Amino acid sequence: MPQKVYNNIEDYRILWDGQVVEDVTSVTLPSIARTSTSIDASGMVAAVDVPSMYHVDAMDASVAHNNGMNCEKLRTPGKHTVELRLARQRYSVAQAEIGFDSVKYRMVVLHKGGEEGSVERNNPLGATENFSVIRYEKEIAGQVVELVDAMSGQIEVNGMDYASPVQSLLN
Repeated sequence: MPQKVYNNIEDYRILWDGQVVEDVTSVTLPSIARTSTSIDASGMVAAVDVPSMYHVDAMDASVAHNNGMNCEKLRTPGKHTVELRLARQRYSVAQAEIGFDSVKYRMVVLHKGGEEGSVERNNPLGATENFSVIRYEKEIAGQVVELVDAMSGQIEVNGMDYASPVQSLLN
């Protein structure tokens, strides 16, 4: 039986360059996909995709909103800092207790473009903004569990540094 079950995101807040953005309907977080090389040598009965521990594909994120307070700032070209704070419900199975964990996503993004929403009756005329992510960090209960920084060359997962061994060979 599991020790903890995570139920719901009870609430969230997004900060854009340090300012709260209201009426955000959803945030699509980036996919972290490692680049891979296919190896198919003689004597092998199948090709094997070997993922890189050191390099990931380009990361994208998006924010859908209903044009609430500070949503216009999401369209600003250039580099921006984003922090998404979540209150995630946690159910401890053995104790039958409900609690909450803090989950934070911090990103440095570049605005790529936006999509206006559909014009319909009873629709708030929202929009979706799309971004290229150059730095991504995920923190759960105060612990950074994933960090990818394209510009500084950092890749860390659960406290393990995957970039330093490669960089040390180059020094």
